[in-house]
Amino acid sequence: MKNKEESEKLVRVTINIPKYKKEMITKVVEKSSYNNVSELVRAGIDKELNIQMYKDSLDSIIKELDCMLDEKLKPFIASQRKINAKYLRTTAINTYLNGEIMSKLFGDDMHKEFIQMLNDARKKANYYISRDTEEMTKKDLFDFYTIGEPYRNG
Repeated sequence: MKNKEESEKLVRVTINIPKYKKEMITKVVEKSSYNNVSELVRAGIDKELNIQMYKDSLDSIIKELDCMLDEKLKPFIASQRKINAKYLRTTAINTYLNGEIMSKLFGDDMHKEFIQMLNDARKKANYYISRDTEEMTKKDLFDFYTIGEPYRNG
């Protein structure tokens, strides 16, 4: 108990501030619930110390929040991966079926043309995906057809 009383004991600290700030402090005290300048200054010091303590703890708070968010997002991310895998599987099946239908309905020539178009589309998509988006113009980002232009003309 004595240590707490000792640490709570008020000690004098002298600071020098510009005259206009002293006048501002006095005006704030007059308009606020503080009884005197010392109370206002002590409150300001307390607030600043609290801010500094929170800043020191901020990194650990951020890490803890990050872990909590990751834990909460795991089911959502897993569901999105499943949806993506199902979509990819469906797309692959559709592409294969289109090729088989082209072969059966239109013969080998149309099937060969479809396979060539499919290969061209794959190359164009790979070209698009491999681009550095930081260097792309807004038009390029929104215009997939234009992005493939260098590939088509190359």
